[in-house]
Amino acid sequence: MIELSSVSILVAAALAVALAFLAGWSLGKKQSAHDDSREQELEETLSNLREKHEQYRATVSAHFSETAELVSQLTHDYRRVYEHLATGASELCGTSELPQTLQQAIESNPDSKSELDARAPLDYAPKSSPNEPGMLNERYGLETANSK
Repeated sequence: MIELSSVSILVAAALAVALAFLAGWSLGKKQSAHDDSREQELEETLSNLREKHEQYRATVSAHFSETAELVSQLTHDYRRVYEHLATGASELCGTSELPQTLQQAIESNPDSKSELDARAPLDYAPKSSPNEPGMLNERYGLETANSK
């Protein structure tokens, strides 16, 4: 048998460690290159998605801006048609023959708001009489034996 001296064992161990280090380093280098390409691919995808999102937002914004403009124009045109009809009715018909709402529309200023527009809508049903219980009363909506 071949006897190995402690020096030859140390040299063999050092060579094994060096080979393992080189193998690990080259494997890590390949993995790192693969990870870098994957990272670059993901960054490009993210950049493309951001660009598409910004284009979509700009398209939506332009759409709603144009819609608002068209609705405003439609409202203006509707008002012009209504004023035309009101003027024609007042010129062609006597004021006694005009319906009351049309007469009021002719006489009113189109820029002024009515009293109904100034009030906030009610979120409850008002009482029909002061003696009627309110909605939060425990007897609200229940019929008693005396009322039948």
